[in-house]
Formats: sequence, C-alpha cells, structure tokens
Amino acid sequence: MSEKETYPYKYIKTIRLKDGTIVKLRPIKPEDEPLMLELFKTFSPETIKFRFFLPLREITHEDLVRYCNVDYKNEIAIVAEIKEDNDNKKRLIGVARLIRDRDEKNRAEFAVVVGDPWQGKGLGLKLTRYIMNVAKDMGISELYSRVMKNNTRSLLLSKKLGFERKDIGLEYLINKRIG
Repeated sequence: MSEKETYPYKYIKTIRLKDGTIVKLRPIKPEDEPLMLELFKTFSPETIKFRFFLPLREITHEDLVRYCNVDYKNEIAIVAEIKEDNDNKKRLIGVARLIRDRDEKNRAEFAVVVGDPWQGKGLGLKLTRYIMNVAKDMGISELYSRVMKNNTRSLLLSKKLGFERKDIGLEYLINKRIG
C-alpha cells in the first residue's frame, strides 16, 4: 500500500497554544527521524526520566526508527510541529503516542512528552485530549499510562481529565474509560 492509502490524513489538525504559537498536530512519519532526534535534545534529564523511566543520555538510531515507523492501526504517534520564524524550518515540540494492547484490543497505553522550551504553554493538555479523541476514533475505549509519583504536572493533568489513579509502587497507573 502507498502512504496515501495508509497515512491517516484525517488526524491532521492545527491548534493554537496559550502564547499564540500555531502548532500542527499530525501523525508521525518515517522521515520525522531527524526531527525526533532534535526534539529529544530539548529534553532535560528530568523530562527524559519522566517519559522513559530511565536516565538516558542519548537516543539510539534503532529507537528513533522504531518511534517513527508505526502502523497507524495498533500504534500511532501524533507529533506537534511548528515552523520557526527565522527560516521557516519545521521543528517537533511534542509527541503523544498510543499502543493498542495485544490481548485487549479496546485498551491502549499512551504517553505524552513536550520539549522543555514549550512546557507550560498548554501543549501537554492539548496533545492528551487529542490522543484521547484519536483513540476513540480507533475503537479504543480505555487508555492507561504509568506516571512517576514525582511527575506532578502529568498527575495534575490526568486528574483534570478525569483519569483514575492506582498506586503501583514507585509509580501510579492512571486509566480512563473513554468509549
């Protein structure tokens, strides 16, 4: 199948952040690998730990290939893209990802991360709401994620959106029925 037949163009949307920045939300593409690497470079050690649960110093080429090549049916990533003023260069500033459970196809794990320079502008909330809508459209009725207990921003956001929280040791498991 060609990209035109499989790429979910219907999930392309333009939003505006609190500071007026125009952001294009769209499904990730394989050619986004260099942009994903640049996004990773904007993450602080804390952001990396909150997203990957490990103190990574770098991201491997193999990981980038895996993150950028999804089937759009069982796994999808929605990237937040801006055009920089000075040279109109495209830059990714955040990403929301969901992966459908193998056994329970109506459930999916999700994760959202925003580059440090763009945190606090409402993008995390908008990406989370949008991935919830994409999940519903894909026939998913329940979303869940693991959140570190000291990730106060994510915990506040999940509470605001009505996610339930379960203590599982060093983390919380958050989940919400959406369908």
